[in-house]
Amino acid sequence: MGIVFGYVSLICFLFMAVKAITHRCNWKKADGFLMRFHKLICGLLIISCFMHVILVFPVLGTRNIFVIITGIASVAAMILLIIFCHMIREKDKKMLWHRVLTIIMGLCIVGHIVVYAIDFNQYQKNVSGITFENVDLKTIQDGIYEGEYDAGYIYAKVEVEIINGEIVFVDLLEHRNERGKAAEKVLNDIIAENKVDVDAVTGATNSSNVIKKAVENAIRSSYAGG
Repeated sequence: MGIVFGYVSLICFLFMAVKAITHRCNWKKADGFLMRFHKLICGLLIISCFMHVILVFPVLGTRNIFVIITGIASVAAMILLIIFCHMIREKDKKMLWHRVLTIIMGLCIVGHIVVYAIDFNQYQKNVSGITFENVDLKTIQDGIYEGEYDAGYIYAKVEVEIINGEIVFVDLLEHRNERGKAAEKVLNDIIAENKVDVDAVTGATNSSNVIKKAVENAIRSSYAGG
């Protein structure tokens, strides 16, 4: 839902940008029409923006630092815009700050979207590039092995216990995800079928593959340890 409120915030900002253009160009009819919805859209922008922040907060650890910085800057510009518009009484001074902060906010939003798009594209490449290789478990020495895999937006860390060439237990130490909680069921199939490349959990394919890759990396770490 966080991304939905992000899109709502963007639409509200675009509405306000159009309103600024109609005012600047002195298009009185269009400006007067948009002015009727100005306060409503401003209120919706504030609500949707803070809802976006609240809902994405739990997954900030998986985001690129520049996504976080541009997001914070956008919110800060919006807050300053609201404060200045209510504190400054002089009309000319108020309009000056309104324009300056609106431009800054717009640049921050554009930067936020661009960096997010690049970051998300890299995540998709990471996930789509996951492959699995058969590992002969009979050659693995008994023990508990740790492995992890970081795809960007999804991260998994596991401990795998192997006895007599069989995966007897997998402990999921950490699983950062957004909607892939259901993927954790894949561990039961890995143990039951005694192999890594089992079917992904429906609706949580990406998280399933990241968890499976973490398990494979744990098993392969036994070679390094040996």
